[in-house]
Amino acid sequence: MTSGIAVLREILDSCGGAERKVAEYLIGDPRTAVFCTIAELARRAETSPPTVVRLCKRAGLSGYRELQILLSRDLYALSGTEAPSPDFELDSGQSVEAIATNAVEKTKEALDKVLTILKPEAVEKAASAIASARSVAAFGMGASGVVAYDLSQKLSRLGIVCNFSFDPHMQITAACGLSDKDVAIVISYSGETGPVLRAAQEAKRSGARIIAIAGMGSTPLSRIADLILAIPTTEPVFRQGASLSRSTQLVVVDILYGVLVSRNIERAIPLIERSMRATHEGSEGPTQ
Repeated sequence: MTSGIAVLREILDSCGGAERKVAEYLIGDPRTAVFCTIAELARRAETSPPTVVRLCKRAGLSGYRELQILLSRDLYALSGTEAPSPDFELDSGQSVEAIATNAVEKTKEALDKVLTILKPEAVEKAASAIASARSVAAFGMGASGVVAYDLSQKLSRLGIVCNFSFDPHMQITAACGLSDKDVAIVISYSGETGPVLRAAQEAKRSGARIIAIAGMGSTPLSRIADLILAIPTTEPVFRQGASLSRSTQLVVVDILYGVLVSRNIERAIPLIERSMRATHEGSEGPTQ
């Protein structure tokens, strides 16, 4: 089986300066290509996306996707486990019932893992920090952005000011406006997503307390976070999309929300009931 690292080493001497920087970066840290977009890889290697494309062509590959697959196999080989095939364990002949059963069973397993690694004291500290903060800012992109949006909606129902935008530039801008009276909740499975990490760094620089909902292990995000609500490692290294990680992130948000409600139930319940009435009564109001 072709090794991505071996391919890169083979063409290293024939690479120009910029291409060589990308190749050397990937040889030193092949995990980067698996989790990063082509633009993010280029940024980290201090080159450009076209340079990454040229490197892939020089290696005789069809594109960046094929390079990701090869490097993901290398990572599995290093860990002593079998790499998943590029078809993500799905094929055109599978029935809907089989796909549905597989998805539900894997989600159940992932959620069970949350309970095994959940640290109640960390959740209590996070809830206390949120409840006492002047405001909260939520950060996340892609599937993690959907989770951040869900969190902001839940906190708003409790009367907690929570800012979130799907625009990564707005997230970074919001982080610059925080202070030591605020809390930043940063959601990222990999802990390496460029714009989200930049927002976290700016929030840290602003003095805000950083709460990370992120995958286990040492990552750039975990190293700057003040508090980590860890989610289990559930996704294959090369995945068709964030599914299990999104489910585990959502359940951690639900747990955090439940703690916030229970710790101030006299205030929380009337606010929840009011928002439910207001959103279910429809847009028709009394005429003047």
